[in-house]
Amino acid sequence: MPHKAVLLVVREHAQIAMLSLEERWESVRGAFATRPGSQVDNLRVLLVDDVLTTGATLDACARALRDAGAKSVIGLTVARAIRNPLPSTKEW
Repeated sequence: MPHKAVLLVVREHAQIAMLSLEERWESVRGAFATRPGSQVDNLRVLLVDDVLTTGATLDACARALRDAGAKSVIGLTVARAIRNPLPSTKEW
């Protein structure tokens, strides 16, 4: 059985790669909604994303799912981007 995405982009948002932290959060606020006819009422939903940078996209998607009636939303990412890497501790 083919899988259909539950979330849709309902408002265009900027490519977030070059935006500041605040701009990223603002860009995706309200940009996602559940597909018409999707049944998420009282379900626990797992969101999967490839890379977590600021968390703005996962947050916006989770909010859309919760607004549609999801009982809970858990985010799972494969990698996390380091925004402010620490200097190397190795001194040669």
